Amino acid sequence: MSAALISILAPIAAKVGADLIGKVLGGRFGEIGGDLVEAVIGEVAERAGVAPEKLPDLPGEQLENAVSQAEDFMPELIELWSKGLSGQFALLQAEQKEGLWVSGWRWGWMYLLGLMWFVRLMIVPVADALTGADIASGMDLGVMMTLTTWFISLYMGGHTVKALGTTAIDAVKAMRGAK
Repeated sequence: MSAALISILAPIAAKVGADLIGKVLGGRFGEIGGDLVEAVIGEVAERAGVAPEKLPDLPGEQLENAVSQAEDFMPELIELWSKGLSGQFALLQAEQKEGLWVSGWRWGWMYLLGLMWFVRLMIVPVADALTGADIASGMDLGVMMTLTTWFISLYMGGHTVKALGTTAIDAVKAMRGAK
């Protein structure tokens, strides 16, 4: 969805002289600027008064006005993004300075959860099929999902869980709509 919106918004930004938006959408900030691109698209959508998915449906003049209005907010948006990036690097440096034992729980849980999911989804069904056993019934996916959600919320923050939940809800809605 993002690439489609970028292809719509970038020419409009060039047309109305929104240089900062054009640079962000043009990938000048590299791969790490993906969050900034999403923020810019969200800001344009907010100025237009619609959800980002509805931007392609708007008339050109309304999109031009929204891009122009969002351009005025770009210095503050870039500054907030930059501060967030600085905070991430500061956290990384602090974790590296503390050593493996202080931040090791994150790595340990990450690999333990990865192993648990791999075993449950890849190995257990094969073992059940080959041996006729019912190992899968003893490995509750609900408990595994709860543990995974706790880890995600502690390690990555509550917004990650919120985004994951929103994505899951959208996927379920799409599946139900496809039937």
